[in-house]
This record gives sequence, C-alpha cells and structure tokens, in this order.
Amino acid sequence: MSDAPNNLDGTEAALRRLSQSLSDLPLVFDLEGSDYARAVATELRDQIDDYLIPRMKRLDAPLLAVMGGSTGSGKSTITNTLAGAVVSRSGVIRPTTMAPTLICHPEDASWFASDDGGVLAGLPRVTGDGEPSGHVLKITEVGTMTPGLAIIDAPDIDSVAQANRELATQLLASADMWLFTTTAVRYADAVPWDFLRRARERGTALSIIINRIPNGAAVEVVPHLAEMMAKAGFTDVPIFPIEDADLTPIGLLPESAVTEIREQLEGLAASADERAEIIRQTLDGALRSVPARAAVVHTAARNQDAAVAELKGAVDHHYSEAREDLQRALTGGTLLRNEVLDRWQELIGVNEILGRLQSFLGRIRDRLTAAVTGRVADTQTVQGEITNTLEQLLVDLADNAALGAVGSWRQLPGGRQTLAADTNLERSSPEFRDRAAAEVRAWQEEVLELVRTTAQGKRNLARGLAFAVNSVGIALMIVIFAQTGGVTGGEVAVAGGTATVSQTLLNAIFGEQAVRDLAQTARKGLLARAGSLLDTDSNRFLEALWSQAGPPEQTMELENAIETFEASL
Repeated sequence: MSDAPNNLDGTEAALRRLSQSLSDLPLVFDLEGSDYARAVATELRDQIDDYLIPRMKRLDAPLLAVMGGSTGSGKSTITNTLAGAVVSRSGVIRPTTMAPTLICHPEDASWFASDDGGVLAGLPRVTGDGEPSGHVLKITEVGTMTPGLAIIDAPDIDSVAQANRELATQLLASADMWLFTTTAVRYADAVPWDFLRRARERGTALSIIINRIPNGAAVEVVPHLAEMMAKAGFTDVPIFPIEDADLTPIGLLPESAVTEIREQLEGLAASADERAEIIRQTLDGALRSVPARAAVVHTAARNQDAAVAELKGAVDHHYSEAREDLQRALTGGTLLRNEVLDRWQELIGVNEILGRLQSFLGRIRDRLTAAVTGRVADTQTVQGEITNTLEQLLVDLADNAALGAVGSWRQLPGGRQTLAADTNLERSSPEFRDRAAAEVRAWQEEVLELVRTTAQGKRNLARGLAFAVNSVGIALMIVIFAQTGGVTGGEVAVAGGTATVSQTLLNAIFGEQAVRDLAQTARKGLLARAGSLLDTDSNRFLEALWSQAGPPEQTMELENAIETFEASL
C-alpha cells in the first residue's frame, strides 16, 4: 500500500540536512532558469519543514485538506458552507483571504494549535473571532466537523499580492489532499493547470470543485473538464460541480450544493484506513518528488558556480597582468627615470667614476667609500625617491587591475549584480597606498640586511663598509632596476651607465656571484611583497562574490544532501 521509507529516522535526518542546504544556498544571480529554481527551492524547503517531517513523525494526525484555487472561485463560501457558519471572510474585494483559516473538530484542535514542530510550523497561530492580520494561521473549532479531518481555506493562487500567492503555494504543499476550486469560466486557465501538474507529479490526492456553473451547463462543463484531466494524465480524480444558486442570508450555499463534497470528506474522516491511504499516497508522492525538485536547484547552483568561476577568472586575469607589468617594470628600466637617477648620480658622482672604470677594483671600492662617507642624508633622499617610485607604480598597477576587472564584470553574467552591492571596486582599496609604502620600506630594510649579512662574511670588507651599507644597498637596488628596455631617448645612456657603475662597484666589493645572488634574492623579495599586496586587493572582488553567491562548497553540500536523502529511502 505504501512506499514510505522504513528508515524514518534516517530519512528525517536527511530531510533536515537537505532543508538546511536549501536555506544556505543563495541563488542570487539572474541567470536563465534561476527564477524558477529559486521558487522550487523555497517551495521544497517549506514542504520539508511544514509537511514532510511533521507528517512522517505523526501519520495518525488528522487528514489536512486545503481548499485552493483561483481568484473568485468561491473557496471561502464553500468552506463556510462545509463549516455551517461564517468562519472565513468572503466578498468581492480582493484579496479576501489573507490569513488562512483552518477549521477542525474541537477534539483535533490540539494537533494544529502548536506552531512548534507541527504541520505549518512556520506560521504563527491565532484563535478566536475577528479577522487576523498578517500571515498567521487562524484555528477555528467547528463542532459539526467530523473528527479526523481539517480544512484550510487558502489565499488565491493568482492573488494580486505576491505574498499571498507564495502563501497559497506553501499551504498546498503542506496538504494531505487538495480541494482544488475553479469556475465554469476559468477551469482552462493556465495558472490552475500549472498547480494541477504539480499535484500529478507529486502524487498528491486531489479532488476538483468546479463552481458557479450556469444552471443546466454542468452536463457540458464536467465532461469537458474530465476530458482535459485525462489528456493531462489524471485518472480517477473526483469532480464536484456546483451550479449557481442563491446564498443564504449569512452567505452560505444551499446544503445540497456541497452534499457530495461533504460525503467524500466525512467518509475519509470516518475511515481510518481510507484516511491513512490518502495520507500515505500524498506523503509517498511528495517524498519521491524530492530528488527531481532538488536537482533543479542543484543545476541552478552549478550554473551560478560557473558564473562565479568566470567572474573570478576575470579578476585573476587582470591582477595577473598587473604582476606581469611589475616584472616588466623591474626588467625594463622604468624605475630608473627622473628623480631616482638624478639623486643617485648626485650621491655617487657617476660621471667621474665612468671615466675611471678601467682602474683597479680596489680604487673603485675606495672611491665608493669616499663618496658616501658622511652623506647619510643623501642616501635617505635616494631611498625616498625609490620608495615613492615603487609605491606609485604599485598603486597604478592595482588601480588598473581593479578597473579592468570591473569592466569585465560589467559584461559577464552576475557581474553587474555584484558590483551594485559593492560600489568601491573600481580602484584599489583606500588602504592600498599606505600598505604599498610600508611594504616598499620593509623591502628596502630587507635589502640593507642582505648587504650587512653578506658584508659580515667578508672580514676585509665588514669594517670598511659598516658606515656605507645604505649606499651599497641602493647600488643593489639600482642593479635590480637597471635594464634599459623601458628607458627611452637620452635616458638610455645615463641609466645604462648608472647600472654599469653600480654593478662594477658591487662586483668589486662582493664578487660577481655574490652580487647575482643578492640581486636575485632582493628581486624575489620585492615580487613576493608586491604579489601579496595585489592578492589582498584582488580578494576584495572574491569577498564581494562570496557575499552574494556564497562559497562553492554550498553546492557540493546540496549535492551530498540529495544523495544522502536518496540513500535513506
């Protein structure tokens, strides 16, 4: 009779995990199919929490039938007639039903009165007379109702208010049985049939009420609707016609209009076996439908992950270009323009030394020592120019990378949405310049420490160069920067000559191999610090992405949750 899972505890745990995964997954990008996937995710999560878990735990709870349908189909009037009293507001002003009303026998009220873990746990409960406001579930006890059955009058599925449409969907997903209501002029509309297809796909127990049929037209309308139902794949679905009739003074239909509906409902309520059959039919169908519905959400999540990966790739591309531009600047002579060259030439007396390059290396070393003795202020000036030049270069590189990434994002799916949430990405971060200056200064100290360490290994140099470490360190920086590929015009000869002097001086002091090792180590240190700065700046884009779309691990968690649920059935 039933395909209900035997491992109820395992299935319940798997459902809770799946519900949490659906809640944690933000499908925020407006991609193809994302609107539908978001609706599926919300509906599935609500059904898990509001119906599947509570119903699995209490199969003996009263059968819950939801009266749902289109605007003006007379749901509230039919509900009131079945109750024998006005329990749900009806009228011509739309929407009439905003707070759904649940009617049940007083003996069954305790099943539905609590919003703690029961059916529709997310809806607060209210009781008593009067029209409640907001989305709450009004519990009304009706002594004439048969125990074992409850009916909810739901908002319109096509309500002008979106919140009401969403609530109607939530209520129908929480029903053991649908009492789907339409009219003689609207039974072929698209919206009702969309809901009916959902009922068929999920195996939901279903009855159709076709209301407001002109007198004598039922013989045509009912067979036509039955034919449409059969073509759509529905079998053995009861159809209850209600012809136009005058209402009673309090707004109820004649009892004869709802006799067949009442007999069906009271028969289900009176028979525990029939009631259990309906409950299990709907529960089993809903459980079987979960994997396919969750797969829709999973596909949308993977599509969003692909969009995120493309956006991340654009950021990586532009910041990788910034690193390459830095490499070119270090090997292209760019950093030896203008003030750096001028200050270094003033410090070392490059023109004089160029005329003595053929002299003994010892004399060159002596010249360096003489040139820098007592000129600490001059070395600080050169260091300052190097700091300013490097700092500005790094800021320019980061600004260009950020601007390029923003430009790419504007052309990619999800990019504009992410940029709208974070408007400060078009330039490097406000803290970048200060961080760049600090890293350059730290790198310069690192270079000077390299010089000190290397000099200490040469006893004949350590004493003589103790006071000239700054100048030697600057010479090493000049060697690192001094390729002429990026220098133009008259600067070529000057930069080339400056590099030659610096290289020759360093070779005289440390030896060629030591100089090569020093330069390589210092260059790697600068590139590492610059790379770290650019990584930190590019991370702003990733943080903006994750804040919108969430980390990709959430998609994997959803996939695992689906697999765990399937294994529990």
